[in-house]
Amino acid sequence: MDTSSIESLKLVRKTNQDLLNFFNDSYISKLEQVQSLKTEDFELKAKIDQLIKTLDVYSFKTSTGHNVFSPFSVDTTSQQEKATQIELQLKELQDMQQTLHLQIKEDEEETALLKKRITDLSTSNRHIDDLLTEVTEEVSTINNEDTTETGGPDTDSLTAADHGKNILRLYQYEKKQLADRIQSDITDVLDSNSHKLDVLSWLIRSDINRAKVTLEELTSSTAKLADHVDELANSLSGESDSEEPVWNHLEKLFQGYKDEHPECGISYDINCADYAMNIPGIVATYLLSITKDIMDNIFVHSNANKVSIKIYLSSKLIDVYINDNGVGIDNNYDTNSPWYSSLHRIKEIIYLLNGTLKIDGDSKTGTNVRFTIPLE
Repeated sequence: MDTSSIESLKLVRKTNQDLLNFFNDSYISKLEQVQSLKTEDFELKAKIDQLIKTLDVYSFKTSTGHNVFSPFSVDTTSQQEKATQIELQLKELQDMQQTLHLQIKEDEEETALLKKRITDLSTSNRHIDDLLTEVTEEVSTINNEDTTETGGPDTDSLTAADHGKNILRLYQYEKKQLADRIQSDITDVLDSNSHKLDVLSWLIRSDINRAKVTLEELTSSTAKLADHVDELANSLSGESDSEEPVWNHLEKLFQGYKDEHPECGISYDINCADYAMNIPGIVATYLLSITKDIMDNIFVHSNANKVSIKIYLSSKLIDVYINDNGVGIDNNYDTNSPWYSSLHRIKEIIYLLNGTLKIDGDSKTGTNVRFTIPLE
């Protein structure tokens, strides 16, 4: 894909955003219109109820068993005329109410359709952004290859500047992924809660029982939102509890995978040469992060039913070996996998920590991953 194709994608992205803004404005306007109609319906219902009560009084007066102590005139003809007038008014209001209900139903259906279009466009925008990022990187890589005689540096000959660019690209990509999660996990929930609050303000005046149900939904939604915020905050910080040694965190990590994947035989051995040693917090954090990425890859891609982990911790070195009996890995994974894949992220983190990484395997032996991180 060339530069003109990228510009075309950007134009599609801009058009998509314009449509999204238009539907957002239409959705808010339609929602306000529905709420206004519901308020009108509430007031109309109050008038109808009042007319029905008044009609009952006049209907009672025209009966042969009327109350002789009533302050109303005993002129039954006059009372019948008033009752007839009230009936006409009541019929007119009931016709208006029926028309109003039909309008509310129609507007609510349009609101639901607008909401679906907004959701679809938001999802489409995220996919276009991902595609733009990937295509831009591909074009950049091709251009770089065209300007070098050897086709660009290979994995083992990357310069510090090459690694730096890769790290910055991965950092930017992770920020975007987090932004997408905030959009889907938080912003959408806040929008939904805002709409429920609008409905709640109307229900408090019209239907207290439905108001209670809506309030319970808001309470539950807020609790889930708080969990999402905690999860995203943990993802953003990525820090482990410095009060607890890293081998305990590793133990919990592997035990969690065993609980989550009982169909897979997971064995692990964590050998610590000195339990009094102090591993730097940043090293412990990324040791856990790298190990987790490798384990996640195994369960997503390998189709393995057996995983073996061996970890050696000393004051001089961290040595990790992970093997699975799955389908193996492409020897050219470094060039064939997307630049934003977890394998590239692992490689760059280990580079920053001045460590070493080796990944190999085939369909017979599965996949072997070994990495070391020096502590001196």
